[in-house]
Amino acid sequence: MASFTDALRALGELSRTGVIEDYAVAGAMAIVFWAEPIPTYDLDVLVLLPKQPGPIVSLEGLVAWATARGYPLEAEHILVEGVPVQFLPSHNKLADEAIETAETFDYEGVSVRVVRPEYLIALYLEPSARTMKRRERAAALREAPATDQDTLKALMERFNIAP
Repeated sequence: MASFTDALRALGELSRTGVIEDYAVAGAMAIVFWAEPIPTYDLDVLVLLPKQPGPIVSLEGLVAWATARGYPLEAEHILVEGVPVQFLPSHNKLADEAIETAETFDYEGVSVRVVRPEYLIALYLEPSARTMKRRERAAALREAPATDQDTLKALMERFNIAP
């Protein structure tokens, strides 16, 4: 049976063992911590990977970690404790900052890092990621009490993202 709590525990292990430098839960599961939950079947995790030579990003360390623990790979996911997890290497300074400024929560006794709502909105509205579904999620997060409107405005201006 899939265990979200056990999957989150495994994320902490990835960071402690150096397979990744840091992480933050993003996507629909992150919204659960800030606004009304929305249906999703997977867990999106932004990751900072250790320095790698060359311009090509390799997930070899993550795959080796998963294989050693018997976590199967399924399309773009690793099934961690039965939960489909999509590991998304940080792709730019905005994503780096989203990870670095993530809020830490306690989820059923497990520490979990979650992208702040202002950064989720900015990531959803990046030109390369902007879809109707993401625009709707960004609009819902904009209205969430946890969203700091001044921080959001400054972030959007700094990264030149149009609302």
